[in-house]
Amino acid sequence: MMTDESENLDPKFPEPNTRPVGGTEYSWCKAVPSGTGITVLGVLLSKPPDIPTFQNALRKLQNSHHILRSKLRLDITNNTFSFLTHPTPYLQITPFDLQSTSLIIKKSESNTYHISPFHLLHEHELNQNTWRDHNHSLSTGFEVFCASIYTISETQWALFLRLHTSVCDRAAAVAILRELFGQLGNNVNGRGSESERTEMVLRDENEISLGIEDLIPAGKANKPFWARGLDVLGYSLNSLRLSNLDFKDTDSTRGSHVVRLQMSPYETERLLAECKSREIKLCGTLAAAGMLAAHSSKHLPDHQREKYAVVTLVDLPLDS
Repeated sequence: MMTDESENLDPKFPEPNTRPVGGTEYSWCKAVPSGTGITVLGVLLSKPPDIPTFQNALRKLQNSHHILRSKLRLDITNNTFSFLTHPTPYLQITPFDLQSTSLIIKKSESNTYHISPFHLLHEHELNQNTWRDHNHSLSTGFEVFCASIYTISETQWALFLRLHTSVCDRAAAVAILRELFGQLGNNVNGRGSESERTEMVLRDENEISLGIEDLIPAGKANKPFWARGLDVLGYSLNSLRLSNLDFKDTDSTRGSHVVRLQMSPYETERLLAECKSREIKLCGTLAAAGMLAAHSSKHLPDHQREKYAVVTLVDLPLDS
């Protein structure tokens, strides 16, 4: 997926730019080895994918967002991470034929619930933690952006983008997906010249993305003393909610699973009406549903009890 590092010694190839990770990025780098911090985007396709077209669109994304064509490098001497941003896009889509995809689905398939192949593949991608062991790529770094196309059947295919969350979190992933659809629309509809569709034009070879903290205007991140004190108190109180969670088995292999519920407008209106009539907040109802779903999925005996924690994420418009 990457050109040989020796090519960078050739004067024809500009040297990559480097910068240390910021504070928020560093927290994701430390979390990823344990399995937290992997962003996966999935697109279900009903037409045979033109891999060169998809690859061209993804490389344009790498040109628009330079951090997506970076490698993450760990300096083991001082345990610091840095981004190595290459001047040219390098992403290669990994294709899986029908036989390979079927084996992955069969291995991931649940015998209890009817789960769609797309859902199983999504979970499979979430559990492909290529960043778990940093020691394999200390000197050259490891890619933060991977893409795969699976052949589910003769009429269905799935495109998955797997990203290190330090370069693309869940909120940013929505914008990336929209931009990808825009790029694919341009290619499918034939807008732009042939050279624009086949060649990658770089904006600025010396350009390199900034960390989140560096993007905040001066003074905007400063909080009054009392406001910061209240935040610290709030963090401490919230931590008490999770302090009684018991982890008896900390050594066995962990895996991520996804529970998905999609409600129609009519069902949503009914739910909101019931919440209002019973004076129950919607977030509380959804949290209860999440805990019930997690508990029922484990098929525990009626007398066995467990403790759960729920984190609610809410998307707000940018102008809110």
